[in-house]
Amino acid sequence: MAVNENVDVEARVAAVEVWIAATKQALVIGDLTWDAAWSDLRRIAVNYILRRQLEALDATVVLAKVGLGHLAVGFIRPALDELLWMLWVKDLPQEDAQNLLMVMGRSDGIRSLLAQRAYVGDAVMQELWYPVTFLDAQEQQLTRVNDELAKIREQFNWSGRPLPSASWVAKQTGHKDLYDYLHAAASRALHFSMGEVMRNGWGEPDGKVVTLKPEFREYRTNFALYQLPSLFLKTASACQEFFEYAGIIEREDEAVGKQVLAATEALGKFGRVPLVHAHEWNLTPSGPLRLPKKN
Repeated sequence: MAVNENVDVEARVAAVEVWIAATKQALVIGDLTWDAAWSDLRRIAVNYILRRQLEALDATVVLAKVGLGHLAVGFIRPALDELLWMLWVKDLPQEDAQNLLMVMGRSDGIRSLLAQRAYVGDAVMQELWYPVTFLDAQEQQLTRVNDELAKIREQFNWSGRPLPSASWVAKQTGHKDLYDYLHAAASRALHFSMGEVMRNGWGEPDGKVVTLKPEFREYRTNFALYQLPSLFLKTASACQEFFEYAGIIEREDEAVGKQVLAATEALGKFGRVPLVHAHEWNLTPSGPLRLPKKN
């Protein structure tokens, strides 16, 4: 995996911007009908996922243009999880997928609601239009939802938590290596990580330490600009069989196809961007970096 030490961030941003525009021309994400959405929840998931990932790419371009593109690494984890989940649920029997996604949705919604209740109290919740009787009913409903999740957990044989972990889902799809690789980048970008703190500190003995130096910001920006289009393409490919009823139209237009191909080839010329740069380990093309000795 070669590293181009002289990658022009502005040039890559421009190429990604062109690629996004071409992709939006080729893949039109519209609305889907109520019946289509609720008869197979995978369809509404596909519509949302692809729309969200394109918006994350738009946001990455905006951040990169103002020197904050390194923050877009935080967009990688949700895109990775979406890819892994769709790779798994797309091949499940429709009834099994429907039951799983419906219960997951209900669980997420109720837990968020009750967490808000616990934090702000019933008086504030009533100001927000939530009657106490409604909240109490949701408390009872959560117990039933948890029971349903326990049955589904037994069916699919995941363990340790009410919902399967991304790692478990990755194993089901044969993508554990991809998960392990990108999880290292994405999780550290989303949570406190002393490893991330240390890899962002640059300096020499007896000198100053600089955090988030410009070169590292640019490298992380390039990493996000490389990974996010790749994850989108993989996710779109995994979801393709649902497009017809998910409100997504693939335009069969020769001119548009040529634009997408040209934009993809132009983006590919920038090459891959590895997660870990050798400079973080004081390694250079000519060998380990020799730090000055103390007097």
